Amino acid sequence: MNKQLSLLSCLLALLVLLAACGGQAEPTPTAVPVAEVESETPTETAVLPTNTPAPTSTPRPTNTPMPTPTPKPTFAPVFAEAACQFETPRGRDARCGYLTVPEDHNDAGNGRTIRLHVAIFPSDSARPAPDPILYLEGGPGGDALETVPFIFADRFAPFLTNRDFIMFDQRGTGYSEPSLACLEYTELVFSTLEMLLEPEEEMALVLEALTTCRERLLAEGVNFAVYNSAQSAADVEALRLALGYEEWNLLGVSYGTRLAQTIMRDFPTGVRSVVLDSSYPIAADLNVEVPANAARAFAALFNACAADTACATTYPDLETVFYDTVAQMNVAPITVQVQNLLTGDRYKARLRGDDLLGVVFQSLYAAEIIPVLPQLIYEVADGRTTTLGALLSSFLVNTEFVSVGMQYAVQCHEEHVFSAPGEAVAAAEAYPELSPLFVPSARLDEQVCALWGAGAADARENEPISSDIPTLILAGEFDPITPPAWGEQVADTLSNAYFFVYPSLGHGVSLSDACPREMALAFFADPGKAPAAACIASMSGPTFAGTTATETGINLVPVTIDLGFLKVESVVPEGWRDAGAGAFVRGSSALDPTTLLQQGTLRSVFSAQSLLELLTSQLQLAAVPKSTGTYEVGERVWTLYEATLQGFPVDLAMIEEENYVYFVMLVSTEAERETLITAVFQPILAVIAVP
Repeated sequence: MNKQLSLLSCLLALLVLLAACGGQAEPTPTAVPVAEVESETPTETAVLPTNTPAPTSTPRPTNTPMPTPTPKPTFAPVFAEAACQFETPRGRDARCGYLTVPEDHNDAGNGRTIRLHVAIFPSDSARPAPDPILYLEGGPGGDALETVPFIFADRFAPFLTNRDFIMFDQRGTGYSEPSLACLEYTELVFSTLEMLLEPEEEMALVLEALTTCRERLLAEGVNFAVYNSAQSAADVEALRLALGYEEWNLLGVSYGTRLAQTIMRDFPTGVRSVVLDSSYPIAADLNVEVPANAARAFAALFNACAADTACATTYPDLETVFYDTVAQMNVAPITVQVQNLLTGDRYKARLRGDDLLGVVFQSLYAAEIIPVLPQLIYEVADGRTTTLGALLSSFLVNTEFVSVGMQYAVQCHEEHVFSAPGEAVAAAEAYPELSPLFVPSARLDEQVCALWGAGAADARENEPISSDIPTLILAGEFDPITPPAWGEQVADTLSNAYFFVYPSLGHGVSLSDACPREMALAFFADPGKAPAAACIASMSGPTFAGTTATETGINLVPVTIDLGFLKVESVVPEGWRDAGAGAFVRGSSALDPTTLLQQGTLRSVFSAQSLLELLTSQLQLAAVPKSTGTYEVGERVWTLYEATLQGFPVDLAMIEEENYVYFVMLVSTEAERETLITAVFQPILAVIAVP
């Protein structure tokens, strides 16, 4: 249940680097291996436990839970400031450091400790409220801070209006130490992309990779039995005490809502208010209920298209076309061009129809992708895979930002322990069209949990909580993993809760749409009452891609681009979103590649050729683009280049003038390329300048 990281997010993060290079900015510290991390203070202890005894090779059955007391932080928590291990978003400050906590809060006296990486982002307000917002990442196992450079501006910066915003990597994740990331699994994902494996063969390789990961982590001293929600809740309380906050507010998304409920149960003191976005009830049976949740979301998509006249006309019989395409691909698999957006490596991925089931399931998480799904399904049915390749590339990036070892430690400890053997498989088989998506993973999970050694949670980890803490519960109509019914289930046992459903949205609604985000902010401002919900009435079903006329009437408006070291004046299409550092996106969907980048830099820093080489590197193009000619406008003679990025056309223009070098880049689609070159690209070449 992790956040989606789009192709566009990765692209923009790479482009923004150019502005920093142009200004010769000081480099931001980046992550280094644990073995190379040096303590910022002489009093800190070793970051990795070294003498935790490994579980026996035959752990006791996970369906016999034993009581586990609520962990209590009986030590004096300490927060030591240290450099941020991630690149701080442009224009933002962050106070970073490490919180040292016992590996086992129930046995704090044994001396074994771990460190959690924490970042505090100051509010935009000159006089912020004293109670900050603490963000609880999803997963379980999601890396919160590693994705900050890519998504902070869009998803988290809006929460800084009147409060500081605190993010941290939960135990076992991200830059926290130790990390329970399974690099063996990630490497397997990329190494098998071009293979056409049978499901049984693939699952055997995954089990082998996870077994190797487990053995490595055990050798490093990791005690899987203490990497769970109850221990993480005690970490959160320790963090509040160490930072000196009398009270704060919790924002949990996906698995973060389950952690938030655990905190509300175990450490209610100091929690002023809670927002649960895409709720995961403690009492829910994820293993058994997920196939039904997915089937509900698939039906919602097909029904929404059928009920929309334009969608039904453009993409008739969508459900039939989809399942027919799945069946056809299972007989005749296809090859799709994909790319690792972080390394630039390219692959010819082999996909069966069952893989398409997974693509659509994952896509239903993201409000920006949902409107594109009917078009995507028809494109694949017609043999066109550019959009599919871009989507798969973004999903591949997500594998880099989850600690799989932590995910299994949590889920085996407090979810699988309450399911009978074979129960999850039977639940998946009840939905034959989707069973290829869930049956193999259900069987794999049973095998992994049998060997993981995560221990068994007390029965309370399968029971709803009761609380009178003011709580706002948000749900998305199309959410395939945490449906609105789960939000209602959580609300049923909370005496001071407000519940809202948002049409057209998926998972993590407060991070993807202004309406739920503004309602969350209003609730944090005054949790004593339900936030105004008028914006929900103005929301409608998705505007499906390809059902409206192509953009033709484009109005250009003046813009001043502040690069920090230089200001550039130009024009941009009205309504396009400013993503910073001269990047502007049309933003109609996460799969709309239409992006405009325009910047100027000093000739003393970059020549046109060196800038072209830097762009090639940062955009991970296969080769330095070759010139396709020139474009004259007034006295200016621009050199033109063409390239492709994930199959989408890229038009680039460069010119050297006196003290400055300018470049303009447009990423578009084949269908709109000529229109956008005439209406946007060429007019910019006439006006862009340093004032």
